[in-house]
This record gives sequence, structure tokens and C-alpha cells, in this order.
Amino acid sequence: MTAFHLVTLGCKVNQCEAEALAQAWEERGFRRTDDPAEAETALVSLCAVTARAVRDGRQIVRRMGREFPNCKLVVTGCAAETFPEEFRDLPGVVRVVGQKSKAELADGPEDRVALNDRQAWLPLHTYHRARAVLRVQDGCSHGCSFCIVPRTRGESRSRPPAEVLAEARRLLDAGFHELVVSGINLSHYGRGGGFGDFWDLMELLETELADAWAGKARLRLSSLEPGQLDGKALRYLASSKLACPHLHLSLQSGSPLVLARMRRAHYHPDEIIDFCAELAQAWPVFGLGADLLVGFPGETQSEFERTMALAERLPLTYAHVFPYSRRPGTIAAGMEATATPSEAKSRAKALRRLTEAKRKAFLERCATLDRVDIIVQDEEGRGVSEHYASCRLQSGFRSAAARSLVRARPLGSSQGVLLAAPIGEPVS
Repeated sequence: MTAFHLVTLGCKVNQCEAEALAQAWEERGFRRTDDPAEAETALVSLCAVTARAVRDGRQIVRRMGREFPNCKLVVTGCAAETFPEEFRDLPGVVRVVGQKSKAELADGPEDRVALNDRQAWLPLHTYHRARAVLRVQDGCSHGCSFCIVPRTRGESRSRPPAEVLAEARRLLDAGFHELVVSGINLSHYGRGGGFGDFWDLMELLETELADAWAGKARLRLSSLEPGQLDGKALRYLASSKLACPHLHLSLQSGSPLVLARMRRAHYHPDEIIDFCAELAQAWPVFGLGADLLVGFPGETQSEFERTMALAERLPLTYAHVFPYSRRPGTIAAGMEATATPSEAKSRAKALRRLTEAKRKAFLERCATLDRVDIIVQDEEGRGVSEHYASCRLQSGFRSAAARSLVRARPLGSSQGVLLAAPIGEPVS
């Protein structure tokens, strides 16, 4: 029986796709192994969202080729789509399959079976982590000036609601207590598909699943566009029995001028502040994360300070802060930089310092709550709360296996982690 090893870098969607391919291979008789030394083939699915991601991918492929010379490397993912020439001649690489053709690998590493778009939504029956990813959308048709994703993944495509619901039921029945609803651009869900938008999909999941799963499982929304935060979103979030009290937003900048140069002028930063204030009436405590990009071409010090001011005003509980990374083939690649690399790093450092202080303050607030619901992630009792706070169970957790949902009493926080004690047995 041919053994294969799986390596994945990048976003939740990339992880989900790679896992679906691995399960397809297993169904066809291949054996998965965690040890690349015993694998005949390795499926390496890579990211291209930043220059660093591509560099990390090359390093991984080179290392595997050097350390496991008997293992054939099949490289796929966004990096393989956009920069195939950087991988073809690396030691051990036998095949490079771009992201748009990834589904052709469904029958195995050497087969070339063309699949139509509907068939390309390979099903998941389980997941390799404590929280399962529910993939509902792929691609992006917007074209932000800094983003390479439209080149790597193509135009937006939406998974039919019936397929999404069926997969959600499979994963819940398989024992998962949290599903992360993910896509490349969830604001594009439903476009041209003959069905509703993203919030209509969430209402469908609520209607079909809440009676059986409320209190036993939850849905976590992956990264959202700020433009999605409208009255329809507020109504769903305020009434949902399944949605985690946590949002992650693709903010990028607090300056309207920078957003315009990014081709993201479809929302105004102040609207996000107003939405969060309204949401707080339904969710007194909620996690709020953001992606923030500094040093974008043309960004002045005063425009950066607008981003700092927005981060200060928002009830952020964490943030992913990135200095701008030039991506070949994007509109921004031809724009003149105004911030030097050192200035961009300095701005990122200042923004991280601010958002880290907010994260610590939020953990202290969580420590005063009567209860949190934790998805256990490993045998050490580490996990994540409904608010997306990192947690660690302090006692009595040995009976709680990974994927378990444990109700717990907060005890305090230490080193960026909420400490908690279990209340009763894990939720079944």
C-alpha cells in the first residue's frame, strides 16, 4: 500500500482543501503517515499571499528533498499556481500542480483526472484538528491592488447551500463541536449562484442545525469583509444560537485614502466602530480580530496614525499586523513606496504593541466571567474559548479528549492564556 505524507502551509481554506485531497487518497487505498521518512509521496500544499510564505514554501520543499530523497514531492497550492518555475527543478519534485488544477489530484499523486467546478468541492468526512473547517466559498473577484489571490485562485465560486449543510451535518455527527465557516472572500458568497448571500447561508444553517446542536456545538465565522457588517448581519448575529461571539475582519487600514489606493473604498472605518457598538448590545463580551497592513505604497505617517487611532477606538482583542509585501503582477507592485522597509517595520511594531495591550486587557476581562466554553485542542488541556481566547484547563481535564467541548470557570490569566477549571463532564 503506497504511503503518503501531507504538508500544508497557508489559510484555513488551503488546509481544508489539502485535507479533502488526503481523505480522497485514503479512500482510494493510499495510506497516510505522519512520518515523511516512510512515505513514498508527499503532497505539499503551499501559500503565496506574501513573499515570506513563498520563501518558507521553497525552504520546506528543499529540506524535504534533502532529508527524504526517496520521497516523491507533489507541490500544489497557490505558490505552485503563481510561481511554478520556483519549484519544478528542486530536488525530489516530480510534479507541480497549480491551485486552479488542485482537484485533478483527487485520484492520487500521478493521476490526471479533470473535474468540473461542482465536483471540485471535494467532501470532508472528518478533520485533522480539534476544530473542523467548513469551506463554503473559493476565489475572489474583487481585485484589491495589493492582493495576489485572484491570480492564484481565480474568480469567486460558491458552494451550493445543500452541500454546505450536508458537510456540516457530517462533521457534527463525526464528533466536532466547532465548525469554522471559511472562504477566501465570504462577502462574495452566492454571487451568480442563483441562491442568497452569506447571511442567507448562515440563516439556513441556523434553521437546520440549531434545534439539535445549540449548546452542544458552535459555528465560528472566518474572516469577514467590513462591508458585510450591515443590518442583516446584525440581526443574524444577535439572534443566533450557534454563532461564536467572535468576529475577524479584513480591515487593512484606518485611512480612507489608503483604502482607496488599496481598491477597498467600499467601506469606511467609522462604520465598523458603529457596528461594533450596536453588536455589543447583543454580545456584551465578544472577540474581535483584524488583519492590518502597514507601509502600503503612498502611506504617510498621518495615514498610518489613522490606522493607530482606529485600532485604539475599536474593541479589538487581537490583530494580525503585516508590513506590506510587494507581490508581482498586482497593481500595487507598480506603485511607488513612501515608507522604507525599516519605517514599515517600525509602524508594524507600534501597532502590534497597541493591539497586544488590548489582547491582554481582554484576557483579564474574560477572567472575570462566570463561565467559558472551551474546545480542547490537545492532551495538555490547551484550547480556545467561544470568544477566541487561548485557554488552558488547570485540573480535571484528563477525561476531556481533543475536540471535546468543556464548560469551565475562569481562574485568571498567565502568559497570554486564560486559565480555567472544568465544570462537570465534557458536553456530549
